Amino acid sequence: LVSSIHALMATTAGVIVVLSCRGNIIYDRHWLATYFVIWYGVPYMTYDIFAMYLSHYYRYHVKGHEDYKQHSLRTVNSFVRREFLLVLHHIALLTILLPITLVWRGRDAGALR
Repeated sequence: LVSSIHALMATTAGVIVVLSCRGNIIYDRHWLATYFVIWYGVPYMTYDIFAMYLSHYYRYHVKGHEDYKQHSLRTVNSFVRREFLLVLHHIALLTILLPITLVWRGRDAGALR
């Protein structure tokens, strides 16, 4: 449900931004693009990592695995190893791609003013 809502909001924000751009869509600015990244993209990616971990944990907890009687570094490590590419994707978005996007867009060009 949360992912579907995120997808609808991202699509809506994208359509609003694209329709608002009058010149070159690559270089035009819209405040919604910056705010969406900062106030919705970052929290969603953080939430999604946590939700994926909980899903992983409870999947093995219900099956009765001994290591999954309580949360521990072992369960987190198991999650990261089993879902490495998904975790890497989310961490890369949060730490590399989103900051690069904000700098490339020229955040100091008045997008937040």
